[in-house]
Amino acid sequence: MLTPGTPPPFPLRWGFSTRLDAPETLPPRRLDQVHRCGVVEAGEAVVAADGIWTTRPGIPIGVRVADCVPILLAGPLADGRPWVAALHAGWRGATGHGDADPGGGILRRGVARFQALGGRPGDLAWALGPAILACHFEVGPEVIEAARLDPAWREDLQAPGPSGRPHLDLHGFLRAQALHLGLDPEQDGSVPLCTVCRPDLLYSYRSGDTTGRQWGWVEIL
Repeated sequence: MLTPGTPPPFPLRWGFSTRLDAPETLPPRRLDQVHRCGVVEAGEAVVAADGIWTTRPGIPIGVRVADCVPILLAGPLADGRPWVAALHAGWRGATGHGDADPGGGILRRGVARFQALGGRPGDLAWALGPAILACHFEVGPEVIEAARLDPAWREDLQAPGPSGRPHLDLHGFLRAQALHLGLDPEQDGSVPLCTVCRPDLLYSYRSGDTTGRQWGWVEIL
């Protein structure tokens, strides 16, 4: 398990699993992930969404990834209750591309849910987990065009790759969104490992791991 570098504001367990973690140590699957931007409260049923949150202790929640970015959030609500979330962000989730709800990407929607419950973005501890990084994330021009619609976009988040097609810094893009939303850079505990560069430790769909996944997960204690 890879643990984020920022201590959370209340007792919890959180982190990013690897190939080395035993399946029985991981949370139960609560989401059918569909590469969109739905964010739901954790319940008993498995639902189609790409983000999940809870305020209840003893309920491990998480998302499964094999190149996309797992995002973990943890912060106190106005009434003092702890709130945690896990989000799955590929390029569609990060940009909100193709989603029927014009609410922006999944990180924006996750933070909006926290705010709607009385939380302040600056109080969140947050972490982006291992994913395909800019060194290997070749994309089509339509991906860059979708990313450019986000108010946090900067042109230095893309660069031409060896084939001439653009490479997107998805980690950097999501971090830019986080800062634009008011998250505190001092509470960023991200683990910027590349799934393609570390086949010894991580699964990568682009590298041929069609079934193996790692988790980003969190549980209030």
